[in-house]
Amino acid sequence: MKRRIATLFFALLFLSVSAQNVTITGRCNKTYTLIRLFAYEDLVNETSTLLDQGQTDDKGHFILEGSVKQIMPARVFVGLESVDLILSPNSTYDIEIIVPEKKDDVSYFEKELPTIRVKRATDKGIYRQIVYSEEIINSYMTEHFNQIYRGRQLRYIDSIQNTINKELPDIKSDYVKNHNRYKIAAIRLGISTDGGKKIIKDYYDGQSVLYTQSAYIDLFKELFDGYFNSAAYDNHALNEAFDKGPAAFKKYLDTDPFMAKNPQLAELIAIYNLQKLCYGDRGTSRLVKDHLNHIKSQTKYAEHKTIIGDFFTKYERLAPGTAAPEFTLQDRDGKDVSLSDFKDDLVLLQFVDGMSPVSEHQFSELRSLHNQWRDSVQIITIATHDKMEFFMKQFTEKKQDWPLLDLGDQILLLEDYNVRTFPEYILIKRNNKIGEAPAPSPERYLEERVRRLYGK
Repeated sequence: MKRRIATLFFALLFLSVSAQNVTITGRCNKTYTLIRLFAYEDLVNETSTLLDQGQTDDKGHFILEGSVKQIMPARVFVGLESVDLILSPNSTYDIEIIVPEKKDDVSYFEKELPTIRVKRATDKGIYRQIVYSEEIINSYMTEHFNQIYRGRQLRYIDSIQNTINKELPDIKSDYVKNHNRYKIAAIRLGISTDGGKKIIKDYYDGQSVLYTQSAYIDLFKELFDGYFNSAAYDNHALNEAFDKGPAAFKKYLDTDPFMAKNPQLAELIAIYNLQKLCYGDRGTSRLVKDHLNHIKSQTKYAEHKTIIGDFFTKYERLAPGTAAPEFTLQDRDGKDVSLSDFKDDLVLLQFVDGMSPVSEHQFSELRSLHNQWRDSVQIITIATHDKMEFFMKQFTEKKQDWPLLDLGDQILLLEDYNVRTFPEYILIKRNNKIGEAPAPSPERYLEERVRRLYGK
């Protein structure tokens, strides 16, 4: 009997741990569209975890569920457009998302962004308080910009917190309090005359590390970027310790009293700065990887294992020599075309979504390069579905004879290739291995990069 009770207890415990403790119901103005929910537990690398995905129905309705262990930033994607949210464990949200229609005469960088309205939430007011606090801070900064940044009058900054306390007297969540605290600290840093030393002392020395607090991590990155080059260290001694190995390097980092008495924060500072060094020359990159792997194997902080693991995943994704994401898309004649069809060629992928003076100029340069390359480089243009007809006409008029493919509904291919703007270029070596991602645009050393990769 006791064994049956114990078995039942552990079964119930497992169900409670694995159950979905966040539910989002809502409506969007985009019907039959892919919708996804991501949580951001690793803000250092801005790496997200997919919690759920589905599709909006014929009226734009959707339901998303997931599980989070603590309060953290999240993002809801409608197609490739997104809105931000803060998720709290054991909470439900009823939201509305509006994605503006595309305008042909508006550039990618000037386009109107999607909006979110949280109609109801059972998160004890956390999301509402953060949004309202942001509005107070932004409004106050706009109204008193000259007094704060030009006049350096600290009393105006103190007034921000006083205004929040007056307008939102019911804030009980430490997450909200810390959000406001570090947002205001970032403003203080903007008028700091000591390089941020007082901000570090007041907001980081002896303080808890807030991994899922975006205001904390944003300020952390600004304060501790390049910390190895700070006055606390001698460059020659630092490099010597770095070359000797992880133990000697850590010992030297601890010669800075601040790093020595804040071991958890010090390790995060080291990880963050080592990760940035990984993009240097090959010799340095190899040593950096050794240091990071050593920290990962020795650290007692689970968050640091995750951060280092996420970094390596991100660093190696689309790195030269890795496999290029495969695809099969239809060309302008409706014929299937796959990347693997060109495994014996050097390939230049061009992703496009509408025309602008920039893209028109790049197309002109690309036509000239195409005439030079012909049998040596295969150009492939991939157009978003709603612009396919436009580009088909353009290709015919300009007599552009390289493949034009329709992205169709495979919008996640843009994420696979980390396409963040248009036009975007990716160079792929023979055997469908990444050569350079992203690659330079046609007028910016593209031909030089192609020559360097040709034959490899």
